[in-house]
Amino acid sequence: LLSRVGATLTVGTLAHTHTHTHKKQTRTRLICTPIPAGECNPKNFRQQSDDQSLYAGEDWGYLRTTAEELRQTVLQQKDQILSDQRTIRELTGKLSESEEGLRFGAVGWSRHDIGPFPHNQTKGSTTSLLGESGISDSPERLADHGHKSGADNPWRMEDLEGELERKLELLEKERKALRLETEKHKEKIDHGISKLQNRISGLENGMSQHLFPEGYRLSFPTRTNYMYAVMKHSVPKLRAFTVCLWLRSTDVGIGTPLSYAVPEQANEVVLMQGMHTPAELLVNDKVAQLPLNLSRGSWQHICVSWNHKGGAWQAYQGGKLRGEGHALATGHHVRPGGVLVLGQEQDSLGGGFDSSQAMVGELSQVGLWDRVLSSNQVASLSRCSKITQGSVFTWTENGVGVFGGATKEPGEPCSKHSRSSQ
Repeated sequence: LLSRVGATLTVGTLAHTHTHTHKKQTRTRLICTPIPAGECNPKNFRQQSDDQSLYAGEDWGYLRTTAEELRQTVLQQKDQILSDQRTIRELTGKLSESEEGLRFGAVGWSRHDIGPFPHNQTKGSTTSLLGESGISDSPERLADHGHKSGADNPWRMEDLEGELERKLELLEKERKALRLETEKHKEKIDHGISKLQNRISGLENGMSQHLFPEGYRLSFPTRTNYMYAVMKHSVPKLRAFTVCLWLRSTDVGIGTPLSYAVPEQANEVVLMQGMHTPAELLVNDKVAQLPLNLSRGSWQHICVSWNHKGGAWQAYQGGKLRGEGHALATGHHVRPGGVLVLGQEQDSLGGGFDSSQAMVGELSQVGLWDRVLSSNQVASLSRCSKITQGSVFTWTENGVGVFGGATKEPGEPCSKHSRSSQ
């Protein structure tokens, strides 16, 4: 009897469950109630199943609590599974980015691999923002992803900063290498220029005798404060001296054919003539007027001499004595180590030129001796002879430097070419 009742109860309950399933999606329950023999009435099944009083009691409360706990456990496990899936996708995306970074590391950085911004996301990181079906996740999941991405950013920024530091170190090394290479090239260039200059000087020295085989003359075509020449030979200490030269003036007065200055005195030795003043010889800024009659347009030979004993001086023109005197800087010694300028008067060592005192014309065969030459020697020089004894320097092309537009021209007063041209 119990078996038949149980079977009947089962069928009735299943039928009741099927009926309620079509009417309303509600949870169904199977209730087993013991029925004494002979009291089984199938008509009472539906009434019994709808009777809520059958569900009362402590057993039902316990089952309900247990079922709720199970439901919460299942939901938590589902959330954990979803979170684990997101984590796996994010790690997979980062692994893909790392692999791509290693590939691109050999050829440089790609702008698509830098930064967590949407336009810089790689395929792996983009997938982490999508669900398994490829459709965008809900706003809650995107917010969750943003939170997790924000937590990951410090790790990624540190990685990028480290890579940038390595790049900067590499660039700094390359910059230092380039600077060293540039300095080496500069040294080579400077060395080459120096060798070239030495070669040019050597060629000039070797060709000097061939450039002006008949001698040369200095030309100062206009009155300026920047056109001049310098005697390269050093001047020793002098107790006496004789200066001789050939000059051809093209303006009123001869200007300043010769000026020797030292740091202590700009007018140590000066030979000059203003436009409306007589010719003068200055020694240690002391002045003696010279009775010379200098004309324009023709070559003239001039010599002046001086001795510290008594300050005696002599002036020659054309090999003849034109005047003499004494008490010119008596006892003075001409100081060494100065600058001897041709064509300008120095107001300071090697400079301070005044165009009103400049020479306009030509100079040649300038010579300096450390003694007073005799009248016969001066006359011999005026006839184009040479006197080497006691000479401080001789007239050579390499012994004179020209500046500011002054030039060296072939020919001199004592050459056949120059004489034929006069």
